[in-house]
Amino acid sequence: MKESIDLSGTRVGADEAAAVAELCEALQNAPNLNIQSIILYGSATGQEYRPGKSDINLLIIVERIDVAILKGVLDPIMRGRQYGISPFFITEVNLRSSADVFPVKFLVMQESYKVLLGRDVLGELEIKREHLRLRCEQEIKNLLLRLRRHYIMSGGQRLNEMMTTTVVGFLETLRVVLSITHGELPSREEVVATAAKTFGFDAEILRNVRGLRDLDVSLTREEAEQLYDKFMATVERVAQIIDQMD
Repeated sequence: MKESIDLSGTRVGADEAAAVAELCEALQNAPNLNIQSIILYGSATGQEYRPGKSDINLLIIVERIDVAILKGVLDPIMRGRQYGISPFFITEVNLRSSADVFPVKFLVMQESYKVLLGRDVLGELEIKREHLRLRCEQEIKNLLLRLRRHYIMSGGQRLNEMMTTTVVGFLETLRVVLSITHGELPSREEVVATAAKTFGFDAEILRNVRGLRDLDVSLTREEAEQLYDKFMATVERVAQIIDQMD
């Protein structure tokens, strides 16, 4: 007997919910696709979901994956893509063995998810603090190097563009760094204020950089350069702090 799909408590609309249920049924009927779990994760389970714009992310955990198995589910997957359904296939062995190299990805998945079918494999996944710290250190130091290189290679041009394309990722990494120190992920609305208080920098710097994305802000070259310098210094401060974490 095939399991029914319960999307109650999510923000997925009726048409999208029907598409998710249809895809899950097709996957259960697919030959040789031994499903351990299907998990809805990300914005569709919370307040940040935007109908018609946000992806509906499904973590599909199976016993094994090869081309023949993937080919057998292409048609229902393509139908689901019309409704924004984004499937992520992985074996349970791959999932558990990858928690050390993708700790941030799986931690964010664990933040907001709903099991649609099978076991709560994602909830059973252990993510170690040191793996998170190392990954965050790598991300932040890499950003610092990119910011410096961009200024040199661009001749000090397109600073607004560089800040707007990197600030979201930096804030997401900051959330994870804060989870290491506070024990849980802060909300995206709280991350700037909490990080500024925790790590001792001016919150207005990140608010101004984030504002470049959210508002139609036009900075002079001098203003952009000053903000870029402050942003780079903030990234460097966080890099130094996470490097010294126990």
